[in-house]
Amino acid sequence: MSIKDRKKFDKVLAKWIPYYIIACTLLGAILGSFLVYYFQGAFPYEVLAAGLITALFLTLIQVIKQKQKKDTVPETDERVAKNIFRFFAYMSHGFLGILFISLGVFTLLGNESISIFYLWILFFSYIWIVGIGALIIKRK
Repeated sequence: MSIKDRKKFDKVLAKWIPYYIIACTLLGAILGSFLVYYFQGAFPYEVLAAGLITALFLTLIQVIKQKQKKDTVPETDERVAKNIFRFFAYMSHGFLGILFISLGVFTLLGNESISIFYLWILFFSYIWIVGIGALIIKRK
């Protein structure tokens, strides 16, 4: 295989790999539905419907993405990338610290079990705060 052929093949692969991943995801939903039907006796239509809707949604996004023109200008420079990396590092360590300190405080207060709901609240607030913070840093 010559270098010209390889570059041509790389362009074809770059175009079709996302569709392959979408097809594998849909196939996994279908096979998972049939496995549940085989072992439990009830066919989960909601899993199949969710797989189909997700595959259609991802395919639509991929088609729109391929129709857009490619921009060769880099989106961020090195300083912004470094600031975002530092922000993510500090925030993840901060939230882990808050998590362990709050778990210790709950234990010291005599609570032997904590509802998983509160941990989910902390987790989603972390995602929300870090996402908004990264957008702010990226815009500056």
